[in-house]
Amino acid sequence: MCQPASSRQTTATVLFNKQLTPNQYLLRLHAPDVAKESEPGHFIHLNCHPSLTLPRPFSIMDADVEMGTLDIFYQVVGEGTEYMQSWQAGLETPLLGPIGRSFRVPDADRFALLIAGGIGYAPLDFFARLLKKTGVEITVLLGIEREAPFELISATPLPHELIENPITLARLQEQDIVSRVASLQPKPGFFHGYVTELASGILQNISAEQRLKTDLYCCGPTPMMKAAAAVAKEFNLGGQVSLEEHMACGFGGCAGCVAPIKSAEGWGYQRVCTDGPVFAINDVVWEKI
Repeated sequence: MCQPASSRQTTATVLFNKQLTPNQYLLRLHAPDVAKESEPGHFIHLNCHPSLTLPRPFSIMDADVEMGTLDIFYQVVGEGTEYMQSWQAGLETPLLGPIGRSFRVPDADRFALLIAGGIGYAPLDFFARLLKKTGVEITVLLGIEREAPFELISATPLPHELIENPITLARLQEQDIVSRVASLQPKPGFFHGYVTELASGILQNISAEQRLKTDLYCCGPTPMMKAAAAVAKEFNLGGQVSLEEHMACGFGGCAGCVAPIKSAEGWGYQRVCTDGPVFAINDVVWEKI
């Protein structure tokens, strides 16, 4: 398992805060010391407003060491993020990070199937681009029920393609990373159904030999992650999942973000902030979440 990050308290400067959909934003921060330590799966704590007692956790979508920047993909869901949507370039904010354990990079001969839902796409986008550099074969699946936050373009059909005239995420296609999108609403170029059903269909259509070399990685809403864990169990896959929990301290002191994880003694609660947020997908006791 990856070692936990060496977190530091610093002050970050907002470079831009771009609205992508009516309630989703891409925030870029200048925080050089944190950027150079950040890996896929790590997150940061941001103080959203002086009136709020607790900071909010956000997965890191990208870390550019040369530019000293962090990208955060977030959704306005409460008081903290309501304050954040008004942030302008030049604003300075306290930041703690990077926090947690990152994804483990598999061997180069493996096949990585990444399943994301909503803002759970953020750490998997970061991870997919890292995997591409290591030579791992990747397919990224994203479930979208509202307006797409990122540009979608036409894709070249794959062998045993499950989608008619498929579309793909332009930001991943630029790096020659295969991606597909799914929705419960019938949309041209989308898989019509749950993103985990798309994953199951892909696994059914690849060879048994390739399935033996497949690892599944997931982040998103809890029901989706539970369904992804069921897919992993059905096809006897390993892999990892990044859990998303409400967090208070961010350094393991309060134990307010625990999750049920298997152990040698059976199972016990571990802290998502410091023992995670990334866990082996088959070690999470999903029926107790």
